[in-house]
Amino acid sequence: MLRDPKRLVYAYDELQNLSGNSLPPPEEIFGKDRQGRPLVTFDNGSPRDVILPKCYRNSRPVLVAAHSLGFGIYRQPPEGEDTGLVQMFDPAALWTEIGYSVYQGKLAKGHHVVLERTNETSPRFLEEHSEIQDLVQFQRFRNEADQNEWLVDQIRRNLEDDELRYDDIIVIHPDPISARERVGPIRKRLYEMGIQTHLAGVDTLADVFFRTDHPSITFTGIFRAKGNEAGMVYGINAQKCETRGAGLASLRNRLFTAITRSKAWVRVVGHGPKMDSLIREFKELERKEYRLAFKYPTDDQLRTLRRVHQDLSPAEKQRLEKQKNLANELAKALERGELKPEDLDEKTRSKLRELLGGD
Repeated sequence: MLRDPKRLVYAYDELQNLSGNSLPPPEEIFGKDRQGRPLVTFDNGSPRDVILPKCYRNSRPVLVAAHSLGFGIYRQPPEGEDTGLVQMFDPAALWTEIGYSVYQGKLAKGHHVVLERTNETSPRFLEEHSEIQDLVQFQRFRNEADQNEWLVDQIRRNLEDDELRYDDIIVIHPDPISARERVGPIRKRLYEMGIQTHLAGVDTLADVFFRTDHPSITFTGIFRAKGNEAGMVYGINAQKCETRGAGLASLRNRLFTAITRSKAWVRVVGHGPKMDSLIREFKELERKEYRLAFKYPTDDQLRTLRRVHQDLSPAEKQRLEKQKNLANELAKALERGELKPEDLDEKTRSKLRELLGGD
């Protein structure tokens, strides 16, 4: 395909998610010749393999907040676990490749480290224009109705007072399955106020995200939001990105994606105790002046994180829910006295004590 001298430039996003899975190496992409030698290879340190560490789209606070919540840097360790981390890069050097510098400690597995973004990799032009507290906000509401009422008022203010255009605003729901139902009441209220909206890929063609035929605010599920950006991003019902166990890494990737759609301001909102947990993480990041401080997991801990927080297939999810329900029924039967501990054989009782850490 290429004329001599052969030259091909290809670019890609190293971090489509936070698992650290990258594009396959060129040796795998382009294959080998008949002698088994790679057709294309990048030697270590080769200037042909260029990483772009400078981020212009997201301000420093927005990008660091996305990484902090995405990795669970300041997440409280659940009971019985030694870290609150949800996932982590492997290898550790990937942090410096994407623009972070070591502020304190050592960037190595098993060591404490504090990472920061410098002016070189995150230009401060937005921070010089706006207060950090205005660029990134996390808010918790009593219930979904209160959240929706606040959002409608904020969008009205954005259009009337803040001089934002309709296509400056994106509203993102983290769950693609329930997005249409959950954003329905918000869109209805905005329509009654004379503000047009559309649900990307549902009210439009599959490849249309922003409408150009008339002013309209884009509502979207998380996956269709990828590859798009706007000045003001609202991530609603963010409490759906907090849970325990299987699937948590995927949920935190969704939160990371939503936050990084923002070119200027981001509002992460939700309701209930799970939203309180996310806010505690964000407040700790603020207290640390937008630096990431954590103990880098060892190889064993990395394997554990992948095992505990990995996604499950639909069949695996169904089986897990069934097992959880059975365990719940067992606990209730014991509590009601319908089943007594001595009704269980000694081997079963001993195993339960061992697994649950009881006496």
